[in-house]
Amino acid sequence: MKFSSSARGGEYGLLVAAATVTDDRAADVVRKLLRRNGIRATSGPSRRPATWGGRVQVLVFPEDAVRAYEVLCRNTR
Repeated sequence: MKFSSSARGGEYGLLVAAATVTDDRAADVVRKLLRRNGIRATSGPSRRPATWGGRVQVLVFPEDAVRAYEVLCRNTR
């Protein structure tokens, strides 16, 4: 699973993108991982798909963004 992280918000109100993934299935995996680590997460379509094909953003509250990044770094290659 390929993902990217971004601290830019705005498209989803208070939420910020913790990761951008290729599809809903990958977003579900990331959301479950974050939730298992106590981080509230949801997902939504990216308005600007990544050049490598990322089309779904996994979103978290700003206060959880750093922890989400750390969890994702520990659990992905």
